[in-house]
Amino acid sequence: MSSLLQKAETSKILQPVEADLLRESGGAAIEWYGRAATALYRAYTIARKSSGAEAKEAEVILPSISCATPANAALLAGVTPRFADIDPRTGMPTLQNIQQCWTPQTCAVVFIHLFGQTADLRSLAEWCRARNVLLIEDMAQALGARLPDGTAAGSVGDLSVYSFNPTKILECGGGALLIRSPKLVPICTTLAGSDTLPPEIDDAQAKTLSLSYRNLHHSLVALLRTRAVDEVSTAFLKLQPAFRPLYLRHMKDPAALAVAWPQLQQVLEHRYRNAQQYDEILAEGNWQRISQWQRSGVCWRYSLLVNFSEKLVEFSEAIRRDGFHVSNLYWPVNDFFRPSDPCPNADEFARRIVNLWVDQTVDRQWVEKCARSLVRNASRFAA
Repeated sequence: MSSLLQKAETSKILQPVEADLLRESGGAAIEWYGRAATALYRAYTIARKSSGAEAKEAEVILPSISCATPANAALLAGVTPRFADIDPRTGMPTLQNIQQCWTPQTCAVVFIHLFGQTADLRSLAEWCRARNVLLIEDMAQALGARLPDGTAAGSVGDLSVYSFNPTKILECGGGALLIRSPKLVPICTTLAGSDTLPPEIDDAQAKTLSLSYRNLHHSLVALLRTRAVDEVSTAFLKLQPAFRPLYLRHMKDPAALAVAWPQLQQVLEHRYRNAQQYDEILAEGNWQRISQWQRSGVCWRYSLLVNFSEKLVEFSEAIRRDGFHVSNLYWPVNDFFRPSDPCPNADEFARRIVNLWVDQTVDRQWVEKCARSLVRNASRFAA
């Protein structure tokens, strides 16, 4: 099947999903991909083209607290990633943080709605428009979420990126780029017709490469967390090109998303109830709760900032020994790609963050036992 026929068939299968997303966001068009990383790649190429920036000069401002995917996709698109520090209470950048990173080469800003939190982006959008900079909303953790004013997340940026792959809100596979600004649609169409992308690797190769990347990332984070080394970017950036085939993927099974889509509200309610259960048990403790999910309506993972950062790894391992999922690996991305962009608040945040599961793999009984494990172990590690 030709790529044009495949795109048309995918769009036909996903017409109800497209209609809902376009209506909620006020969007003009949607492109479907196998990963949000591929959608980000396309978003960066659109931003570079619309700004008139040369490939070697174009820059994108990213949050320093994120997975590495937005920065990896930027390098693949020939755009230099720059990193904004964050508000240490939320893990998300402020307008001032982003302004400090701006240069005349900036073609885009990526704002990630993080851990169930959303932000009022109106001032940021106005600032971007005044500088001919595209605003890209990353919705990987915020599918179905509301902004503080009650409007839909994804309804402010010029472009919005969605992920439906494992560990996200819906885990049926695929990604999407939603184009809100009608003037960008012809640019996207032109780029899609002229791309000479490298061949896509098969699923077995992708699985092997993904595991290798995960192990590399975990190892480098451990070195940084224990302060065994001062920097890892030199070694990481030498290896990074080997992992680029992971980021360009075609949507394999649009029917899976079409089937999963009507279940979104049920999925969100399940996550919300589990988050409420954590909130009740963890109301008191030697930590700060990140609770904006109550306002956004979406909880990706239930998040805490512990007050005993030097014992975070020991604390996490104790919870795991009790049989419960816990993640503390949101390390500042600037340390891997551009340590010359200092982000001290992100470093503090990364040494305190604990993420707990709320998805379909856990129920209220599991959540209660997990929360009790945190309370019990915190009394030892926070002493």
